[in-house]
Amino acid sequence: MTCSQTLPFVEAIAAGELEVAAEIRAHFESCPSCAAELAAAYRLETMLRQRAAPAAPPNFKAAVMSRIHDQRWQSEQNVDRIFNVAIAAAVLLVVAGIATLTNVGAVLELASSVWNVTARSASRAAQQAVPTLLTYVAAMCLLMSTLVMWWWAETVAGRQS
Repeated sequence: MTCSQTLPFVEAIAAGELEVAAEIRAHFESCPSCAAELAAAYRLETMLRQRAAPAAPPNFKAAVMSRIHDQRWQSEQNVDRIFNVAIAAAVLLVVAGIATLTNVGAVLELASSVWNVTARSASRAAQQAVPTLLTYVAAMCLLMSTLVMWWWAETVAGRQS
């Protein structure tokens, strides 16, 4: 193992949160700098365990519970608003459905005009987007090549250290 692979485990090992694997233990025994890091972490953990934990302020629990209650209430209010909007939309759809059943010819004419406007707008938007589309494709290619080079550098550097 390398130093860069073992150093992230130093604090967890010193705190007793992680059981030391044989290959990690072998690295700590053979590497003076990692062994020094582990020793410093053990000293720090020992000092922290000797200190008494600070007491919470007197109103801490009440303040936290109040804040949780307020956030839950706000969340429920948001759900209620969304539900009310959904009900209103459903009512509008029912009303529109009833109106449609009474006047089918007008609805077909409206749908035809909406389709024509949408088709013309989409055609115009596509004609305007084509020149900039090449720029976006080039930018995505540049981004992808950068990410591939970064990945390559990380894997090669990871193997060398």
